[in-house]
Amino acid sequence: GVPRTAIAAPVSIGGQRYEVAGRIAMDQFVVDLRTEDAAAAPIGARVDLFGPESGIAADEWAAAAGTINYELVTRIGARVPRIHVDTDPGVDAGIPTGESR
Repeated sequence: GVPRTAIAAPVSIGGQRYEVAGRIAMDQFVVDLRTEDAAAAPIGARVDLFGPESGIAADEWAAAAGTINYELVTRIGARVPRIHVDTDPGVDAGIPTGESR
């Protein structure tokens, strides 16, 4: 679901911001880790492409890919696990707690 056309898209690794280097290929891409703080990207660190914890908006990836944010968030494939982090499910969706649609 990551657009091949994205150029220099931002990523967050361990809370530090980096950029995608080169062309995205299939389901892989390279991140430029060059920084003055060599310890900023430890092995096994969490990588976020966009979302509230990363501070990166889907709009930034959309701009890097020449598209709109809606296309990015709807094209994420089924292989990517979904982790729901709401503490009170249904509230953000406008569904009162204890009810379902």
